[in-house]
Amino acid sequence: MRTLLLSVSLAATLAAAAPALAGPEDNTLTIALGEELPSFDGYISTSRDGVVMTRHLFDTLIYRNPETFEYEPLLAAEWRRVSDRTYEFKLRDGVVFHDGSPLTAEDVAFTLNHFSDPAAGARSQASVSWIEGVEALDDLTVRITSKEPFPAALEFVAGSLPIYPSDAFEAMGADAFGQTPIGTGPYKLANAADGTYTLEANADYFTGGGKGTPSIGTIIVRSIPDDATRIAELLGGGIDWTWNVPADQIEQINGFPGLTAELGNTMRIAMIAMDAAGRTGENPFQDERVRKAVNHAIDREAIVESLVGGDGAVINVPCYPMQFGCDESAAVVYEYDPEKAKALLAEAGYADGFTVDMSAYRDRARSEAVQAYLAAVGINVNLEMLQARASFSAWREGQVPLWYGDWGSFSIADSSASIGNFFNASTNDGARDEEVIALLEKANSTVDEDERKAAFADAIRIISEKAYWVPMHTIVMGYAYKDNLDFTPHVDELPRFFLTSWK
Repeated sequence: MRTLLLSVSLAATLAAAAPALAGPEDNTLTIALGEELPSFDGYISTSRDGVVMTRHLFDTLIYRNPETFEYEPLLAAEWRRVSDRTYEFKLRDGVVFHDGSPLTAEDVAFTLNHFSDPAAGARSQASVSWIEGVEALDDLTVRITSKEPFPAALEFVAGSLPIYPSDAFEAMGADAFGQTPIGTGPYKLANAADGTYTLEANADYFTGGGKGTPSIGTIIVRSIPDDATRIAELLGGGIDWTWNVPADQIEQINGFPGLTAELGNTMRIAMIAMDAAGRTGENPFQDERVRKAVNHAIDREAIVESLVGGDGAVINVPCYPMQFGCDESAAVVYEYDPEKAKALLAEAGYADGFTVDMSAYRDRARSEAVQAYLAAVGINVNLEMLQARASFSAWREGQVPLWYGDWGSFSIADSSASIGNFFNASTNDGARDEEVIALLEKANSTVDEDERKAAFADAIRIISEKAYWVPMHTIVMGYAYKDNLDFTPHVDELPRFFLTSWK
């Protein structure tokens, strides 16, 4: 990371030689994301960059205000709880999809019924598996019924359930729809080619919803995986905004005239997940002593202090501390103790250590620090840095026994979106602990808050006692952009360009 600025300076010189793209002059915003998006389907493309695009192309039934965290009308003008298991939503009249077709309750019922079926392949089953069925009562009234009482229902409705046009989706098929999406959102996809996507403001976007109406007319989205290249493009005028900026570059970017760089807190947590269930075949992490050794081997405080920056903090729980049910007092805490790690490895029969593959993404410096800490106790890590989607897929598909990843819970403020996503017997679950699975089912099937808290606390205790994860730290997000751009980062890690404007 120390050499990044040198690479940036050279690349910026080259970028500056190219003509700068338009900005305030024609109300165009050019942004750079780190990933190419294989699909715009919000149920399939669950990387953070994909979630951001989903929020601009599609709408959910309701909207959670990022400042107040209160629910506000969006596609639904009003809603009510009918019973412990059923919510009724009255849709806003006159909303149209990007292809001109009207939004109806049938579109809502089709979308949610389709993706709540595991065969549809939604990548976050926790987002949809609670749904028993969705019924259109008339053109503008729809009811969602959960399998059990599900207290986090509105969090998921607001956060991770975009609505699609039923006729277009069925006619096109899922793959084609993911390439040429049709939503109701404040922006529509005008073009996608060679890693560059052009979004145009939706002239027919409805008024009165929580997203407001977009000010910026055109958003050009460039896919640039390399940190140094993204920063160089910003310095050279090729882009107006980017994120995932390394913490140690923030101060230096702020030294350039016309630019602002900052670290924003997020709800995202980083973790090291281990294949305790043996999904990759027989491996050392099936032994609890080895998993505890890994926990003791890593100096998380040092990683946070030197490599995370901002208000990043060590966590001891498999959830974001501010989520409902994330009881930090229930967790077993593993102090940095490499000698204890070595003793545990020897006790487990690995006195001479072992070699293992680890997949990671987002931050090479942090991943290499983990690699070095594990090497110091005898665990030799073959580190493979991939883009987020590929790395997460390697974990989900049981291809790697060790994964240094992170999770933003779709910015849902309930532990069912964090613990419930990784320990629920889904493809994300590397533990497959029946007791934990039962506790999470209990937490997700009662509206009694005390019972939910107790079930989550018991799950946290078992997960930490058995050392299924190394909970690492919260993630801070580095943003950099032109200082004449009126942009506000939010803790839910969702840049809202529909609320952004040129000053």
